[in-house]
Amino acid sequence: MDKNVQEERFTEMIKFTPPLYKQRYQFIKDLVWKYKPKKVADLGCADCTLLWMLKFCSCIEVLAGLDISSTPFKEGEHRLSPLPGDYLQPAERSLTVTLHHGSVAHKDPCMLGFDLITCIELIEHLEEPELEKFPEVVFGFMAPAMVVISTPNSEFNPLLPGVTPFRHPDHKFEWNRAEFQSWALNIARSYDYSVEFTGVGPPPTGMEEVGFCTQIGVFIRKYSQTSETARFEKPTKAAYKTVSIICYWKAGALVKLPWQGLSL
Repeated sequence: MDKNVQEERFTEMIKFTPPLYKQRYQFIKDLVWKYKPKKVADLGCADCTLLWMLKFCSCIEVLAGLDISSTPFKEGEHRLSPLPGDYLQPAERSLTVTLHHGSVAHKDPCMLGFDLITCIELIEHLEEPELEKFPEVVFGFMAPAMVVISTPNSEFNPLLPGVTPFRHPDHKFEWNRAEFQSWALNIARSYDYSVEFTGVGPPPTGMEEVGFCTQIGVFIRKYSQTSETARFEKPTKAAYKTVSIICYWKAGALVKLPWQGLSL
């Protein structure tokens, strides 16, 4: 079952306006408008809804999505493909959107050089070995200027009818705020990032002590990538399968390229 559909069922008794998943995506859009990243990757991109929303942000020139499941890519490709009007009106800027099939526990050079990497409701789906590798892959290897991680706040769960014990059957864990912050602060110290905590989905009046329904950590790299040599080995062997590349060119030409036999 789609994780956003499952979530909406659990939150019927507490009305989030807009829906909680839209609040998470809007949080990312607001960060993009504030910091103007040119290259953005979404890990665990699922049906590519966030990538589709970010496609319209004029500062972005490169978008990439990664997911362990290939099932949602067909819908994602359709959503990201040019509309009829795009062929008639030149784009504001050149934009390349690439979809990859693979695991966040593996390193691939296609994920190097990004300004912002988002992990929206991803980490709670990871098995323990994948979760252990996640910090080194994302913060050590990919090392973007900014990382945003969102995950359920288990302290909010008693307010959600039918949550037994987790919000989604594929979740391997759900952390309270202290657990998430301890994990995030340890990553920040280990990889030279700062981290700030916030969230979306406020609790009902009088129950503020449970915190946001979704907790969020915003990590910002302390060191300059251009002034410091790489601290980690950068492998050159591809670990992901490229599913699709969609190009919007400023001159007005657009093309969708399949992954088979692709070389650019």
